[in-house]
Amino acid sequence: MEMALQQDLREDEKHLLEEIQRDIPLVTHPFEYIGNRCGISEEGVIKKLECFTEQGIIRELSVIFNAVGLGYKSTLVAVKTAEHAIDTLSERINRHPGVSHNYLRENQYNIWFTLTLKQDCDFSGELKKLFDGIHPVEYLVLPSLKTFKIGVHLPFTDKKHVQSDHAMFQPKKEVKLSELDKRLVLCLQHGLPIVAMPWEKIAGELKIDEQTLFYRIHRLKEAGAIKRISAVLRHRRVGFRANGMACFQVPQHRIDTAGRCLARYPEVSHCYQRQTCPEWRYSLYAMVHKKQKEDCVSIIDEMARKISCNDFLVLFSVKEFKKARVKYFLEQLEE
Repeated sequence: MEMALQQDLREDEKHLLEEIQRDIPLVTHPFEYIGNRCGISEEGVIKKLECFTEQGIIRELSVIFNAVGLGYKSTLVAVKTAEHAIDTLSERINRHPGVSHNYLRENQYNIWFTLTLKQDCDFSGELKKLFDGIHPVEYLVLPSLKTFKIGVHLPFTDKKHVQSDHAMFQPKKEVKLSELDKRLVLCLQHGLPIVAMPWEKIAGELKIDEQTLFYRIHRLKEAGAIKRISAVLRHRRVGFRANGMACFQVPQHRIDTAGRCLARYPEVSHCYQRQTCPEWRYSLYAMVHKKQKEDCVSIIDEMARKISCNDFLVLFSVKEFKKARVKYFLEQLEE
């Protein structure tokens, strides 16, 4: 069904899906600007985006934040549990407001999720509470040490410009945020409305003018609190059914060279160096997206040869338990 859907897309629709994954511009009529790049009218872009959202092709048009820049911290957690406990545990994990991604993967560590907390929160204590009463369970905490690439950009045409403009984004330290900035984050994390002048609508909700809104967003992007503003697509719905997390065991002195090499592959959306531990010595991770599993394996084999790594494995996602944006500064709503 997914493959048929992609094959049914017209060339201008494919071009639109590529463009909308880029950073949505800070102009009064962003969809007119995007439409001019695709040969589609502003009204046509809006109708197509609405249709793609209804069809489940577009998950959302969202502002993608950097947790560190907002005063939060994030880590990948790998869990080993028995098959009979998977559903119970995954449901409990999903209920945690700090969990954005949660997948069942092909490995003895079968549940993999991302947990985001405020900087002063204790990961260890939070995980103990999360796993309390669930048996058997073992888990690994695998925080990111360095980012080489971040930003999914799925290709639909043969053009060579499909890689994200923000592929080499490097997270920065916590940004000093004003009360207006926090209100802006609260507003933006609900997604970008699909209307002719979405920024004017958001500015009105904040009771500021559009130019002030543009300045504040630009400042947050420059400081590293905002990564980009773009469409998030459902991979499987548009034919990219093979999503493999490649884990490479790379020695410390070769991490930077290998990470930069993997980041150049257009099939790679995320590439990180992560902390290792005695039970899990893989240090370099790359998320690879292809239409077929065998294509995914083939490109990862090529990547391993390129970085001279013989010790690696690929964890394919078997089931998506949760994929959602973390909600920041919710405590502001309670004050």
